[in-house]
Amino acid sequence: MFRSSLILLCLSACVLLLSAESPAAQKLADFKRVVIADDANAVQRAAADELASYVSRITGQKVETMKASVFALSKTTGASFFVGDGAAELALGSSPKPWKTEEWMLRSVPQGLVLAGDDGEGDPWSITTAAGSMLAVYTLLEDRLGVRWFWPGEFGDHVPANADALVPGLIERRTPGFEIRSVELGYSSIYHTKVFNDAARRWARRSRLGWVKSAVFGHSWEAAFDLRKSETFKQHPEWFALVNGKRRPPQMCTTHPDVIARMVDYVLAGKQDIMNISPSDGGGFCECERCQALDVPGVLAYDKMHVQLSDRIFTYANEIARRVREKNPAKSCGMFAYTYYNKPPVKITRLEPNLYLSFVFQSGAHRDPENLREWRESVSGWQKLGAKMVVREGWGNHYYHDMPFIHDRQIIANLAEASSLGFVAAYGEGSKSFATMAPNFWAITHMMWDPKRDPDKVMPDFYQSAYGPAASEMEAFFGAYSQALDANWSKRDRIVDATGIAYANVIAAWGKLIPAEAVAEAEKHLQAAEAKAPAGEYADRVKFHRFGHEYTKVMLELLANYKSLSELGVKMDFAVAVKATRDDPAARDALLKRTYELGEQREQMLLAHRDWAGPDEGLYAFTNDRNIRQWHTNVKKALGITKPSAVTKETLDGKQGR
Repeated sequence: MFRSSLILLCLSACVLLLSAESPAAQKLADFKRVVIADDANAVQRAAADELASYVSRITGQKVETMKASVFALSKTTGASFFVGDGAAELALGSSPKPWKTEEWMLRSVPQGLVLAGDDGEGDPWSITTAAGSMLAVYTLLEDRLGVRWFWPGEFGDHVPANADALVPGLIERRTPGFEIRSVELGYSSIYHTKVFNDAARRWARRSRLGWVKSAVFGHSWEAAFDLRKSETFKQHPEWFALVNGKRRPPQMCTTHPDVIARMVDYVLAGKQDIMNISPSDGGGFCECERCQALDVPGVLAYDKMHVQLSDRIFTYANEIARRVREKNPAKSCGMFAYTYYNKPPVKITRLEPNLYLSFVFQSGAHRDPENLREWRESVSGWQKLGAKMVVREGWGNHYYHDMPFIHDRQIIANLAEASSLGFVAAYGEGSKSFATMAPNFWAITHMMWDPKRDPDKVMPDFYQSAYGPAASEMEAFFGAYSQALDANWSKRDRIVDATGIAYANVIAAWGKLIPAEAVAEAEKHLQAAEAKAPAGEYADRVKFHRFGHEYTKVMLELLANYKSLSELGVKMDFAVAVKATRDDPAARDALLKRTYELGEQREQMLLAHRDWAGPDEGLYAFTNDRNIRQWHTNVKKALGITKPSAVTKETLDGKQGR
């Protein structure tokens, strides 16, 4: 206590000047140290280390980290950064507390700059830990000093060398634009190398992502009813969905009183403030009289084939939320608006106030004006019910097979609009493959952080910062893919009569969506970028995208071949709509050999640079481990080859990344 008082006394004279002077710009090179409280927590220490490291790299001179007690008793010269609320109190003369969740501040003071915020206890590199001081540090570094983080790992950051950099006078205190900001990188991190996973955690933090809010929205019944062990089904088959006259998992009978009671207990016992109550994935919903009585005849789901289930599902959700609130007013429920229940119910007039709606959609589908119209109409309908809405996106999901489904324009427009419409959070599936989809990720992270930013400045900043002299060529490279999708999106298959992105509608249509001429156009611009990018970070990033481009060419030919082999009578299990229509043994045999070579090349590419943010070996290994999408295996069977895949969880665990 005495030490803190002494430190405060030593600084008080400088603090008095603060109210008399407006903040002035300061030379970055004049900052000699980062000051933290003696009892700074792990987040504040990490924030200080990051700031000292990056400022040292920018200015070319060493910046030290110093405890407040040492600073107060030392004869120091030059300006100082004060990081964390303890150091902030010493610099400001009063505590900046209380903080809102994830709130941060940048405040110029005569002796330097204060960077502080809502800092929780825990792992500073986990986005579930509140880290306001780190948010303040990264806001200074990116927004004011030109540091950029494009993707995890090699070639992924840009730190400008600038001994003349200025720190402007700052008075900022804000909270992030969305309460949750998260994007998954790949299908499952258990398949990725430790090097990549560590880099991904740091990239997420530096990109100012966060999931501090205690919330989970996903499918719940597997956990709530312990479906993997099948014991609940054996003991209570009447709780499960009645389908074709028989009870069966994984869906539940949402009108059964015991199912409701079990879910209420599940939510109340859950560790999260917002607990998931969403049904299992897929179809197979209950056909009992009670459940079907809640459906509205003639109102169809997204596929225009099945009855919309929103009234029955949200009757279930509302009842659980009501009972939960009666027992614990602090508890809430998280619920998907998804597939057969993604549209607003017809008969329900109000959702319970403790029910959060995780609205599942893909802005990539907004290339179709009708899909955008439907999205807006649906959002309006949910808003009329008082829904607390959350973006749940599929920015880079498995439908795309890590190919360049570039839709940064749609992402930027959608997140800006979602914010303006009152969405409180945003999260979704991404991809590990920045090598093919880097522009999408830049749009996602920057619009989630600040959805009110100028949308016209988002992507020019990316291209200029990432590729320097080759910026226009790389913009044209990615633009070739984006423009092809714009021009050809209406040519996708319509196996499922839906305006959204249905797997069945795209899996056999990639040759139409990204035709050979689009690939050739992209190749032309990539070669121009390779010729123009100077050696060093810019050339390295172009080389990184060359790898992604080559993978794209392999995948496009593979998918086209899988379709052709199906048509030639090879059992591929590729796409339900593709049938055997030709009998040409010579063509079949030649195509099998070529497709086998491509499949082996794909596996080799997936293993070549596992530490990179490139095509996801995890997605491919997952399909092998789960025995789904066994297209390469089927090709090998047709050729009589028994060689096992080189990409499974078991084989990946035995390989080191490079």
